[in-house]
Amino acid sequence: MERRAKQDLKISGSASAGGGSYNNVVISGQGNIDGDFDCADLRISGASKLDGNVEALTVKITGTANITGDFKVNDCKVSGFAQVHGNIKADEMRIEGAAVAGSNVSADWLEIKGGLKVKSECSAENFVSKGAFTVGGLLNSDRITIELYGPCRAKEIGGENITVRKGPGFHFARIVKTILSSFDVDSGLVAESIEGDEIYLEETKAKVVRGNNVMIGEGCEIGLVEYRSKFEQRGNSTVRENKKVRR
Repeated sequence: MERRAKQDLKISGSASAGGGSYNNVVISGQGNIDGDFDCADLRISGASKLDGNVEALTVKITGTANITGDFKVNDCKVSGFAQVHGNIKADEMRIEGAAVAGSNVSADWLEIKGGLKVKSECSAENFVSKGAFTVGGLLNSDRITIELYGPCRAKEIGGENITVRKGPGFHFARIVKTILSSFDVDSGLVAESIEGDEIYLEETKAKVVRGNNVMIGEGCEIGLVEYRSKFEQRGNSTVRENKKVRR
């Protein structure tokens, strides 16, 4: 039996379509897709509601996407706004706009240049942030690189190599906060606990930091540092207690 090629789907006005399997999906108007669907390529430049689970090879969102289910993608770029009520699973995901996940996020490569809010846990092999993020649970990655441009929050952080540095706009955010004292633009990282092998922190507030080699840079407020090999403190940081523990 000869297999029929998957059809393309294009919504340029205000219209709805059913779920299913498609080749290329383009939404440039106000479009709804009712039901689970999968496609090779998804592009959204308008406003869309995707009512179900979505699976795609490549996704580019420059408009607004509201996904009520889970979102699974190989390569995704969000320069608009994406809200996913379920889980996000990606090979590569780059956020230059804003994204919200109602459950968990997992990716091989996750890069934030805008803003990301995750209700539960966020895991990645490589986590790179040059924006702002909030993770309600554990942020876990082999390699975590954070350049502080906006508020960064996580309940717990764990990884092998963790580096947190001030971004070029950090001091500007401090000036804005001084002028608008009621507006929360604290650009630092805040976490209850941070645990890794190699740790370097700037402008970070944490109750506990545990690692093999731990360096606390300027602007940090740390309750307890537990280290196995090396501990160093620089600049105007505060560490209330530090102790060396057995390997």
